[in-house]
Amino acid sequence: MQGMDILQPFKDTNPMCRTCAYVMPSESASTGWRCGRQYFLATSILRKFQRMDNYPVVKEHNACEAWLHHQNAPTLE
Repeated sequence: MQGMDILQPFKDTNPMCRTCAYVMPSESASTGWRCGRQYFLATSILRKFQRMDNYPVVKEHNACEAWLHHQNAPTLE
């Protein structure tokens, strides 16, 4: 089931890009994923839609020190 792939990050807690609260699926990324940390950390007033190529491409098994569990994710207002 292809749709179930989207639910996988919520179940897995291993610190990698695929499971990070900041990851954004992206059809324009060669890996299918982009890091949305800058988008999600911006205040809702300053947050604006930007082209996906403004966000770095990440591999699902990469990880960084900014990894965040989905339960602790910033809320969209």
